[in-house]
Amino acid sequence: MQGKYKNWLQYGLARTRRALLRAAIRPLVTWEPVSEPRDGYTIVVGCNTPLAEMLAANLHMLGRQRLANLDRIVVVFDEPKSQMPFAAEEAMRRAYPELPLEFAYYTRRQARVCRMIGFAWVNCWLSWCIGIAAARSRYCLLHDFDAMLIDPEIVESRYEEIRRREAQYCRVRNYIGNGIEATDGLVVTFEMMFDLEFLRRTFHPIDLYNSIGRLDGRTVDFDTFLYPQRKAGISFVLGVPEQDMVHPSQVICQFSGLMNSRDYVPPETNNLLMIPYFLFLAGKPESMTSTRRELELAKLQFGRSIQFFGRRMNLSRLSDSHARWLEKQAFRLEQATAGRVRQDVSDYFGAIKAVAGIGARSQNA
Repeated sequence: MQGKYKNWLQYGLARTRRALLRAAIRPLVTWEPVSEPRDGYTIVVGCNTPLAEMLAANLHMLGRQRLANLDRIVVVFDEPKSQMPFAAEEAMRRAYPELPLEFAYYTRRQARVCRMIGFAWVNCWLSWCIGIAAARSRYCLLHDFDAMLIDPEIVESRYEEIRRREAQYCRVRNYIGNGIEATDGLVVTFEMMFDLEFLRRTFHPIDLYNSIGRLDGRTVDFDTFLYPQRKAGISFVLGVPEQDMVHPSQVICQFSGLMNSRDYVPPETNNLLMIPYFLFLAGKPESMTSTRRELELAKLQFGRSIQFFGRRMNLSRLSDSHARWLEKQAFRLEQATAGRVRQDVSDYFGAIKAVAGIGARSQNA
């Protein structure tokens, strides 16, 4: 067999497990077709509740966008409102009165099922579907919680282009991985603009969740939102240059892995270390200060393990090259927001590089 799964047994077991998971989450959310959709677009942001304070950095960067055709920004938290660690809704409305914010929360049942499953991709799918169900505009943009938009034309240019082409999906690049190739023409979900009226008329929420199947003779794992693209609609890519957006990617999935498993070791591309910096941008510098101290202590002890959000985080896989990449992303965002690299930020990423360098030196020894 070609693709992600190399034999029929592996493929069959994966399909069975995924089918059981899909059956469990199918009843969690529904929607109806949109009647008389409003002009413009809705931006949907799915938020990890323990990192709720990070939303301020995301909204700050959204507020710098030209949003001439914006209908609403729907922010979805993955807990009931009564379980929120602080009054995020009130705080964000006070901080960003110019943004048309709407907030949605998981029901107790939704939150309970997601906690039982403990799989970040389920939360991601459910948050997006709740936001899509709440939208009333013709188009919608899925905006990642860990994506910081620098170029002020990113959102509007996507809206204008998807309308001009009369397409259904607009994305920054093609999806590659899980058996799927660039030539398949499927696009990744982060910062994806799509025709919401078409989507809710054509598909059910569960159709957006990951499914396993075959594509041109290959076994594939259709990631979130890929199956609908394969079934119906026209996709195209409108790229975003690296300097126009800071998006370390999979921050929330890695954070969920760290919180839900005692044995989780973040990969070489450990983007969790961007969280304290994003909180710094949100006006909460404490996390960056304490994490820097942990990193400096680890360096003094020639160690690669630190205390991070109440967990012990093993940095043994963090590469020197990725530490430098993280610094590059942060410095780009610093220039965009502050016009310079502030000393606290420089010191923090210097500490990350120092710990990553311990591993690099041990490998070269």
